[in-house]
Amino acid sequence: MGRPRKNQTASSAYVPKKVQSLEGLEDITADTDALWSVILNRLARFGRVYGFEKVEAPLLEDARLYENFYKASPFELSQVVRVDAGGHQAAIRADLLPSMLRPYYQQKVYDKSPVSKWMSSGFVVRQDEKQNLRSDYRFGFEVFGAFNHLTEAQIIGGVWEFLQSLGLKDSSLEINHIGQADCQETYSQALRDYLSGKKYQLCDSCVEHLDGRVLSVFRCGNLDCQALLSEAPTVLDFLDEASKKHFTNILEALDELRIPYQLNPFFAGGEGSGRTNLVIKYKNKGENVVIGEGAYHDSLIQSLCGKAYCCFGFSGSLSVVRQLLEANKITTTKEQHSEVFLVPLGELAAKKALRLFKDLTGEKISVYDHFGQSGVKNQLKQAEMSHAPVALIMGQKEAADEMVILRDVKSGMQEIISYDKIVAEVKKRLGR
Repeated sequence: MGRPRKNQTASSAYVPKKVQSLEGLEDITADTDALWSVILNRLARFGRVYGFEKVEAPLLEDARLYENFYKASPFELSQVVRVDAGGHQAAIRADLLPSMLRPYYQQKVYDKSPVSKWMSSGFVVRQDEKQNLRSDYRFGFEVFGAFNHLTEAQIIGGVWEFLQSLGLKDSSLEINHIGQADCQETYSQALRDYLSGKKYQLCDSCVEHLDGRVLSVFRCGNLDCQALLSEAPTVLDFLDEASKKHFTNILEALDELRIPYQLNPFFAGGEGSGRTNLVIKYKNKGENVVIGEGAYHDSLIQSLCGKAYCCFGFSGSLSVVRQLLEANKITTTKEQHSEVFLVPLGELAAKKALRLFKDLTGEKISVYDHFGQSGVKNQLKQAEMSHAPVALIMGQKEAADEMVILRDVKSGMQEIISYDKIVAEVKKRLGR
């Protein structure tokens, strides 16, 4: 007889492989990444201050949206990830801008509001030539309707102040005006004539642009092409009077806001960009890194829906912002979220603190609560780290006596206050 086999039921049980995120895609967890916490909260605050409404678009779009959006950019279109969704050809969101423009005309917002100010942020996904996935967390501000150059300058100012508040002091703003459609057409022909006799000095991509949107040659990073373009005619010499006046008004508004800028007559945005074109860059280790671009998108929205609507906006990459902050070791102060730190000690105190939490939040007071098992020292340390000015401590005795210990977190001074007066006292301490 052979040796009896051991019972292997438990040891041989199948252990599922831990599921990880897809390669090339990332998570954002504010608890483990203080930079992301600051960036996202600062963006939300600036959006509120400047009066922008948050817009959330689906992660999947009809593939035809991107076919129209990138109709003059085959390479960009090739990076769009397509999927079959219930028998329909869909695309995973590859850019925020088309997903901000589409709802405006689809939901006929222009019939409901003369001016709409929208902001958006979220992940976009693309694939490279080897079909490897790449994600980017982007943000955008867009204004639609009957606005003027002051609103336009306000958007530029808001983005600029947002970046400055994060510590990106070495940012630079380059601005140009490429005129209305007629101006662009006249200038494009002049630029095409200038470059036609110099094809042999251009890269293959720029040669292709000569037969399409010739302004795209200014987006080429080839140094030989850039050297050749430095002697090309500038679009500013081809602007009509209305465009010149508009550009002057924008620059004067930026001067009023004390926002530094550089005129760059050789900058042009992507396909569908019109009138004011701008780019914000950051010099990182000798290299100019693009954070984002702004422009009028009237013709772009027309290519998507068949009708032009007046709209101007800026879109950029928060992933790039995050990388620049880390690369340059720029420290940021975490936003203060809580005005009161609640410290309950024991089961009875926790139940009373739950009612106190409701009473405080009912008065629009932001509260950080911890109903776990941490001791008072650990919780008070957390209170200091949260920058909450007030901590409310309630032990078993205080809970039974309907009392609360109010502690000034900064000074450490404490006093005992009756429950029925605590909310009024907290409001007084907070200057409400």
